[in-house]
Amino acid sequence: MPSSNGPTTGTRNKLSNHPRERGMSPPQRAIAEFDEGQKVHLVLDPSVEDGRFHARFNGHTGEVVGQQGDAFKVQITDGGKEKTIIATAAHLRAQEE
Repeated sequence: MPSSNGPTTGTRNKLSNHPRERGMSPPQRAIAEFDEGQKVHLVLDPSVEDGRFHARFNGHTGEVVGQQGDAFKVQITDGGKEKTIIATAAHLRAQEE
């Protein structure tokens, strides 16, 4: 039988929590606010399905360029190209400066 080519193929490690992070995510993460121009890290939260981006962008760092509904638009550079990722706050972490 041929293997699946769905969007979550090969994400076993990316979409699993460490033992201390198991269970529900803190609600503060889901309602976090980010300003335009702020640097954020793209980190998938496996316990939140809404507002996920494609797993290939997990670990990238980008700049918030706006909002789209409850989600944020994040501009990243991927292989020399500028790309815009749309993700909710649960999957974003502010960069410490």
